[in-house]
Amino acid sequence: MIKAATVEHASHRAMVVGASRGIGLGLVHALLARGWQVTATVRDSARMPQALAELQTQYDAALEIVELDLADAARPAQLAASLGVQALNLLVISAGIMGPDHQRAEQAGQKETGELFDLNAMAPLRLARALLPAMASHGVIGFVSSRMGSVSLNDSGDRELYRASKAALNSLTRGFAVNEAIPAGVGVLNLHPGWVQTDMGGVDAPVTVEQSVTGLADVLEGALGRLEQRFVDFEGQTLSW
Repeated sequence: MIKAATVEHASHRAMVVGASRGIGLGLVHALLARGWQVTATVRDSARMPQALAELQTQYDAALEIVELDLADAARPAQLAASLGVQALNLLVISAGIMGPDHQRAEQAGQKETGELFDLNAMAPLRLARALLPAMASHGVIGFVSSRMGSVSLNDSGDRELYRASKAALNSLTRGFAVNEAIPAGVGVLNLHPGWVQTDMGGVDAPVTVEQSVTGLADVLEGALGRLEQRFVDFEGQTLSW
């Protein structure tokens, strides 16, 4: 059970993109428990996860659930228009996929690599760019990346397609942070959640969802008001790009 922190954020509003399961769902729970007003996005509202529906019942008006398909290029602008200006203090984009099982560049076709790089790198940037006007001054945009997106820390070379997609996310968000977000008064975090016990991470992962999201929530709250971009893990440790 995620416990509420002592600091209340009733006047603060967060959006968590990709809240159907795993880290996104866990972050919604963690932020609600800390007193945040949370907007959670799901790909298909007709297939609402039971855990998210239970949070809706528990937290009532503190939780809003909206439909967002990152593959729909028109949806970010529509969502931004519905929010208004400076409506969010925190935006966390956690959606992503592992890609093909083979994870080999020479075996990959344009369709599967196109889907992988679009969902893991380009779609998060499109969404963040569209929602930047909805971010309040001194807010934070957090992109759930991965240590596997670090070029300097890649000492094994496994899962090369997934690594490349997360490296692309880190690269794309760098330009966004320097040229757009920070000048607008918004900080940017690229977040490594750890190797987590999710559908993607598997049962052998050493970090529980609760451990990961508790740490991520601490890092995100601690970044409010800091006009910089950092690549950090769920324990707040800085990672090499």
